[in-house]
Amino acid sequence: MRRKTKKFTITNQNIERIDFSRSKNILFIRNSQVTTSSFESTNLEGLKVKDSTLNKVNMTKCNLNKSKFVHSNLARSNMEWSNLANNTSYRSNLSHTNLQCTSLKNSTINESYLISADLRWANLDGAVIIKCNLSKANLCNANLNNTKFIKCNLKGAKYNVNTVLPFSSDMANELGMVFENRI
Repeated sequence: MRRKTKKFTITNQNIERIDFSRSKNILFIRNSQVTTSSFESTNLEGLKVKDSTLNKVNMTKCNLNKSKFVHSNLARSNMEWSNLANNTSYRSNLSHTNLQCTSLKNSTINESYLISADLRWANLDGAVIIKCNLSKANLCNANLNNTKFIKCNLKGAKYNVNTVLPFSSDMANELGMVFENRI
């Protein structure tokens, strides 16, 4: 007989400097503030974060497939090498967040801030990005194939010769994107 794993929630908590890397059963974070903590290499598939702040949190190499971030602040967090495929983000702040080499494949990001986010080598194939601010985001070497940008601010967003754009480089220039000569 297979034993059912208990899922935990973090609600109305103020947490600082905790290592959650072995806590693979977190299902929900709500009305909480988590700062300078770590979830590194943790399976958090299906995690729901609502009305919370995860500031300067280390989520490197996490599996966040099918996760949801609603009205949450993840600014200055590190999600490098994580799986955020099939993710939903609504009215969340991902500004200055490290999303290098992250998969956001088939994700929906709606009315969120990605100002100065580092999306180098990220995979956004099939993502839908609606009314988001990506000004000064680094999209160099990113895969934006089949990505739909709807009413987004891309002014100052960087791209290079290896960025797979969903539109022409002429259109990128019209949108205010900046071509980066370095690879």
